[in-house]
Amino acid sequence: MTVSIAWVRTIQDCEELIFVSDSRLNDWRNFDTCPKILTLPRNDCAIAFAGDTKDAYPMMLQLGLAIDAHEPLRVGSLDICSLKSHALKIFDSMAHLIDRSPHVVGDVESDPTTFLLGGYSWIKKQFELWSIAYSTAENKFVARPAQWACYSVEAKKVVFRNMKFPYDGEIASKVAFAGDQGRAARDLLAAKLSTTHPTAETYRGLNWEPFEVVRDMLRDPNHSHTIGGPPQLVKVYQYMR
Repeated sequence: MTVSIAWVRTIQDCEELIFVSDSRLNDWRNFDTCPKILTLPRNDCAIAFAGDTKDAYPMMLQLGLAIDAHEPLRVGSLDICSLKSHALKIFDSMAHLIDRSPHVVGDVESDPTTFLLGGYSWIKKQFELWSIAYSTAENKFVARPAQWACYSVEAKKVVFRNMKFPYDGEIASKVAFAGDQGRAARDLLAAKLSTTHPTAETYRGLNWEPFEVVRDMLRDPNHSHTIGGPPQLVKVYQYMR
């Protein structure tokens, strides 16, 4: 499993999209040098995964091959939002081809697969970020927009909100979590932000706090056995690289 966070970092008047993850794959063994974040052929976006590697890796690689084979996607003339729709179609078509082997006896559990997909939208002039997971109710992969990390005057702390846009005049940063330790990372990030930014005046959006949370989780000698290895990092800049 995984701890993975993607967020929009604010640097004065500029922004950048950052992905961070641990490096462990584990079943009956631990493998701590595995890429969990992949850049894609068009260079203005990236994708991270959490969950069953047997499902996630082929799907991510197929997405990369599909982008490379389709010039409008490869050169970026199709926006990141169009790429997201294309990714959902690819993931759905592949998921529907997964079938149980007749040679396997008994129940076989599979960890749910989640993707974090994000990049710069040249149409909207902003970073777009989604959490993509399979919905058993809808029998397909569904993309949900990232949350907003905002300072709540009522709660007197930084909170995470599910909404399309932040309130007028409110400073907010997009952030998404994935993995079995994603909720723990979210709780730690909320606590860290509330300590770092006790008032609305000090909060200017997310900086390196999500990375620091993942770093500290991996340094903790009592961390979950499902995460491990060094943190890995990918940045997407506003100049679409």
